[in-house]
Amino acid sequence: MPHTAPAASRIKTKRPARVAVADAELAQSGVRPPQQARSRAALQRLLASAEYVLVNDGIDEFTIARVAEHAGVSVGGVYRRFASKEQLLDAVRYDLLRRLENSVAEALCVAQPSLAGVLGAFCTALSQILAESGRVIPAILAGRRSVDSSEQGLHTLATLQRRFLDAAAPHRAQIRHRDPATALDIAFRSVIAASAHRAAIAPWWPDNLTWSQWAGEVADMTTAYLTAGPQNDVSAT
Repeated sequence: MPHTAPAASRIKTKRPARVAVADAELAQSGVRPPQQARSRAALQRLLASAEYVLVNDGIDEFTIARVAEHAGVSVGGVYRRFASKEQLLDAVRYDLLRRLENSVAEALCVAQPSLAGVLGAFCTALSQILAESGRVIPAILAGRRSVDSSEQGLHTLATLQRRFLDAAAPHRAQIRHRDPATALDIAFRSVIAASAHRAAIAPWWPDNLTWSQWAGEVADMTTAYLTAGPQNDVSAT
């Protein structure tokens, strides 16, 4: 029997490539990617502080000075990395999108070999990142978006969709919908839309579920949709 590397080992080998991709994406926002581990850690602390200010103070109170105060650094230290608060906001967006892509990629690599396993892994990966940073989404949406950040958002959606479809492809025989390709597209878009809506609306309309519970419910719902028998065609009525 051929030897198969453990899942953790397969994931580890991808990290250098992900770092390179993350650096390229960060550079698109106008920020020079840090080259040393210490500098990377400092950048992540700044981004975490920026998220904190966005969530707790709102976009109207989001300033370089407030982020610097929370991060425990000088205002000049922030300006050495970011030319403006808009550039810092773009960097927060890029970081969230990067973490979403990485989380989904890792989860789908080790998903259970079934349609339900793929959907469960996909929903869980999204929920884990949104549990950490989902509350920042309303503030991000309220801020001014650059053309580059909008394009990167679409690029991330396309990447997530491709990875989802590639992971689901070996299990298409389990789909009982008359049009499997359309059904998979609907399932993907439904999960993405539901997760974005929950992250945006949760502060005002809580559903009393944890993100983990939400992931399980949405995975079960989309699995049932894909594997249920053909329904009556109501398009002609």
